[in-house]
Amino acid sequence: MAYNPEIADRVRAIIEAAGAVEQKRMMGSLAFMVDGKMAVGVSGDEVFFPVGGGEALDIALQQGAHRLQLKSGVDVPFAALTDPDDDTLAEWIGDAVARARGE
Repeated sequence: MAYNPEIADRVRAIIEAAGAVEQKRMMGSLAFMVDGKMAVGVSGDEVFFPVGGGEALDIALQQGAHRLQLKSGVDVPFAALTDPDDDTLAEWIGDAVARARGE
């Protein structure tokens, strides 16, 4: 599924304030890389975040995210948001950038 360019623009506007960010197209999605690690991705109308498994994913799900579903059915430790407001998006992106930087 291709990514929604309007959502990608919203993510880009927030994440570029964090400094050096590289964008990579991956299987129809757009990934935003920080220090060589994926911080945020956009696929279709969803914004997704690698959160790790276990408790981190459970916490993300309790905060309104849902598990990212791959077409292949492979289970991945990514949380996804659909149509988040700007404040929620900024908060999640800030956390994702910190995780990518190991903070």
